[in-house]
Amino acid sequence: MLNRKELYADENEPFPIERNKRITAIAGIVLFVLIIAELVITANLDALRSEHIFVGVLLAGPLVVKMGSTGYRFFRYYTKSPEFVKAGPPNILLRLLAPFLVVMTILVFISGVGLVLGGHAYEGLFHKIHTVSVTLWLPLLAVHIFAYLRKAASLMANDWSSISKYHFPGRASRLGINIAALILSGIAAIIITPLRVGRHGQWDIPGPIALGIVASVIAVLIAIPILRLTNKRPKL
Repeated sequence: MLNRKELYADENEPFPIERNKRITAIAGIVLFVLIIAELVITANLDALRSEHIFVGVLLAGPLVVKMGSTGYRFFRYYTKSPEFVKAGPPNILLRLLAPFLVVMTILVFISGVGLVLGGHAYEGLFHKIHTVSVTLWLPLLAVHIFAYLRKAASLMANDWSSISKYHFPGRASRLGINIAALILSGIAAIIITPLRVGRHGQWDIPGPIALGIVASVIAVLIAIPILRLTNKRPKL
């Protein structure tokens, strides 16, 4: 687990920043687990079509929480809220990639929902958007996960540590928000999944997934030295 010096640039960093980091971390870890499950399922898509749809819809809940919490921090930082300005912005590479990651994430989900709920007339269009967006989304996501996974896991572990110095107010509400989001998306998944199961159509996604995974490895290898260079802060 991270100690206080690793967690904060300043030991007096305000509670709102830390609460924001921790709710984002919980949602991020849940998303990571579900995305890995979805990729494994997609490798055998024909046999696991219903599972693919279910997990895909289930992802929506924690995704809304994560985008909401990061969007809140973005808003507070650029509206010059003192405590958020003091905490500083994310790494410059991650800030540059973030808009593309958000757009690709939205396209993946909209096209996926379109494949499930859309009629046969639009199936080809949604299929093309889904395959292209998934292929572009994976390398962006891989860089994001590489940059944040270790710290997110440490923040989540600190939140549930038995050592009181790692605790910050709002632990129960942070967990409650994430559980509620997961329950709501689970209910949606239970309702939506049967609507597509049994219908036949274009589902040949594994090719773009394989291409996206290769691109992800290349993207992370390129990002590693850039992140190391841009994470270096000048000494005061």
